[in-house]
Amino acid sequence: MTDADPPAPRVDVPDGWVATETTTERVFSVSKVTVTATTVVYEDERLRQGASGETAFRRFVFASRLRLRPSANPSKPLNKLVASRAKTGFADRLRERGMGDVEERETRRFRVSDGEATLVGYDATCTVEGTRLAVDGWVAVWPRDDGDYVVAGGAYPTRVLEGDGDEGGALEPGRFRDELFSIVRDVH
Repeated sequence: MTDADPPAPRVDVPDGWVATETTTERVFSVSKVTVTATTVVYEDERLRQGASGETAFRRFVFASRLRLRPSANPSKPLNKLVASRAKTGFADRLRERGMGDVEERETRRFRVSDGEATLVGYDATCTVEGTRLAVDGWVAVWPRDDGDYVVAGGAYPTRVLEGDGDEGGALEPGRFRDELFSIVRDVH
C-alpha cells in the first residue's frame, strides 16, 4: 500500500462477524484515470458454524473505499461509471463465491450515513451440501465528500429451493437483510 492508496473503510459489524480478507488493488483504469480500492470482507461465523461442514453458506458483507488518481470531483458521468463497474464487480464476486443464476433485480436510492447511494439488488442461487438455496445480494455505491467512493454490500440465504434442511434452522432473511442494510448505512 502506498500513500496514494485509500485506507480501508470503517465497518461496524455485530458480534459474531469476523474479518476474513483485506486487500488493496488497482480495480480499473479509464483513459488517464486509475482507480485503486481497499476492501475488507467480513463473514458471519455463527451462520457458518450453525450448519454442518466447511462448505456451509457464508453470509458476508464487504466495504471498499475507491480512490481515483488523479483525483476528480464526483459528477453524474463519473458516478455512473463507478456504479457500473461496482455492479459488474459485485456480480463477479457472487460467482467467485460459488453462486449461480446471478441476476440484477432492482436499482433504487438508499440513504447512507454521509449521503445517498445507488443500491442494486441481485437474485442468485447456491448449492451447499446438496441443498440449493436462494440468495439475495445487495451492493451500494456512493461518492464521499473527499472525492473517494464507497462500495459496500453483501449476500445472505433467503430460502431452501431444493434439498433437505435450512442451514441448521438459521435462515432469517428479514433479519439478515435488516442487518446488512444497517451495516452498509454506517460504512465510513
